[in-house]
Amino acid sequence: MEEKVDSFWEYLPYLPLIDPTNIVTCMEGGIPLQQWNFLEEFVKNKYNINIQVHVYRNDLNGGTGTFKDVSASLAASIFKEYGVNQYCVASTGNTATSYATYLSIAGINCSVFIPENALKASEAFISAYGQQVFRTNGDYTKTKVIAADYARINNILISNGNIDPIRVEAKKTMVFEWLRQLGKMPDVYIQAISGGTGPIAIDKGVREIQSIYPGLKNPRFLLVQPDKCDPMVQAWEKAEINDFPTGYEKDFPSIDNPETTIPTLATGHPGTYPIIAKLVKSVDGSFVRISEDKIAAFARLIAFESKVMLGPASAVCIAGFFESLKKGLIKDGESVLLNIGEGVNRAPEFVNEMIYTTKNIDNVEQCKPHTMNTYREQLWAAIEN
Repeated sequence: MEEKVDSFWEYLPYLPLIDPTNIVTCMEGGIPLQQWNFLEEFVKNKYNINIQVHVYRNDLNGGTGTFKDVSASLAASIFKEYGVNQYCVASTGNTATSYATYLSIAGINCSVFIPENALKASEAFISAYGQQVFRTNGDYTKTKVIAADYARINNILISNGNIDPIRVEAKKTMVFEWLRQLGKMPDVYIQAISGGTGPIAIDKGVREIQSIYPGLKNPRFLLVQPDKCDPMVQAWEKAEINDFPTGYEKDFPSIDNPETTIPTLATGHPGTYPIIAKLVKSVDGSFVRISEDKIAAFARLIAFESKVMLGPASAVCIAGFFESLKKGLIKDGESVLLNIGEGVNRAPEFVNEMIYTTKNIDNVEQCKPHTMNTYREQLWAAIEN
């Protein structure tokens, strides 16, 4: 394994920027992969298979601690190079926060449109950096419509969502980092999915360097959604039952005002599904549904075993890993990469869900020493039930 790089800008020759003096960076994208042996041991004991589990921790990014930081860094750098002074973006939270941060550093004005259920923490970050916020009285679909109208009326550039070329160009560098650190692509890739830039970017990164790495191919995509906002899973299950008829990728539901408590995953109208579904099918992958009510249990377990505090969307990814094992979607001898999107600092309300050891007392006689292993048994039991 080579020495850690400082950021994804190590791959400048593969990025659409001419002058490196225009780079706006907070040291993002050069993330060390972690191997979580406790998950490997669990899988061996529970399913009698041997796998490797690597974790790509976007909470270690130097900007806002989310997987959106590489995109925002590239966007700010390109806009600086071409003298763009106004930009706008519609977002459920993480993209908005990252873009507001990086564009503020570059001195670029950014108008941010967020749905009514977006986190106050996201709004606070955006506002604190001097970027204006428009909170829509409606869901993400309505928010995107208003943002597009605003961009058109004011002749301002707008992010093109999950197929935005800047976002795809930035995120494709994940592939380069995994090859640098692992020497190969993982067999299985798991992430919580809202729109799906991740798989699209991975596919582009693989295609760009196949001439250098003959035989390089995409991992098997296992993409996870919570049961309170799962339009892609619903579409996939319907297609699977019907043996993937012609045009299956164009048949997907639209969920108005999703009831999910995870704003960053509240994309009820999955406009990118036709692209994502074809990618998933091409690698014999799948979409996985998890119970949103149980994600705190997975977050507590990971915090105990790895000392990493996950945000709710990241906990969805972890829950998807366990659900994929139950469904037999992970095979003996495979390497699995978990792409966790954000830490708990991006969702401060979720921190309260981590409390489980507190006892209310009246006197010292009620206080006794404890053994952490007791909690370990409790936490593992909680995710098994």
